[in-house]
Amino acid sequence: MSPASALHASLRLALPGLAGTFHDPWWIIGSAALALAGMPDAPPQDIDVLCSTEDAHRLRAAWSAHLDAGHAPQDGARFRSAFSRFAHLPMPLEAMGGLEVRTDAGWQPLQVREDMAIDVDSHAVRVPTLGEQRRILHLFGRDKDLARAGRIAAFLEHAHVA
Repeated sequence: MSPASALHASLRLALPGLAGTFHDPWWIIGSAALALAGMPDAPPQDIDVLCSTEDAHRLRAAWSAHLDAGHAPQDGARFRSAFSRFAHLPMPLEAMGGLEVRTDAGWQPLQVREDMAIDVDSHAVRVPTLGEQRRILHLFGRDKDLARAGRIAAFLEHAHVA
């Protein structure tokens, strides 16, 4: 199954559960958000969900049978959240409740400032705009994030020229 097919199949399966569990605003971020926003050559490996801490705990309780308890998030010194990874979908889903990023100024909560709705199987899925995803990737600051931010900038520049 291609990454795009796995993403859409996973979302079709996950969205009813997310909609029934989450009470607060939430977004798909990361490579899945890039793919949903139309960014070419951004095959997602997982689905990153940014949500409130309370919603992350609710999802963990609701999907406890599917929890990948052996998985530890990368870059734990750079990020902190109420984290859970679920492995029952074609593509793993990672919930990050109350995600904070450590910057030179200290810990900062990740806030999505500009977003858009993408229709997935009659569900409105919120993702940051490509410009906002670029800002978030710069905030994350890892080499892979900065490389993705550069690809977004090049894509947006080409899209404005075309």
